[in-house]
Amino acid sequence: MTFRGSLPVRFADCDPAGIAYFPRLLALVDAAVEDWTAHALGVDRQGLHIGMRLGLPTVTLETEFMSPARLGDRLDIAVRVTRLGTSSLALAVTASIVGRPCLEARLVQVLTNLETMRPAPWPESWRARICPINEEISS
Repeated sequence: MTFRGSLPVRFADCDPAGIAYFPRLLALVDAAVEDWTAHALGVDRQGLHIGMRLGLPTVTLETEFMSPARLGDRLDIAVRVTRLGTSSLALAVTASIVGRPCLEARLVQVLTNLETMRPAPWPESWRARICPINEEISS
């Protein structure tokens, strides 16, 4: 199951040459993951962090930049779950511009109790939303 979205490359995302600056591209990847989280879990980050006192910190991040993004481009972003563990989740995020690959990111997040700062197991209802057919996902 792949979640898709689209985000613009804005002036604030670019260097003086009008090329998207890589830390800003990572912020756009995080924005897409935030959108995926709300869609997949049925709770946004405000509800997750403030209401439930749970977080999803990224513990591993690997990114490959394939081609530049420029001011005014629109990034077509896809987020896909590649692994679901007891408390962790591996995601693959790809971004392209009119079919031209721009970046690929692979990240691992861990569901964390914000009071104890310890991993928390995925609730069964969320596992069912993440893996609708109730099967483990593996890359």
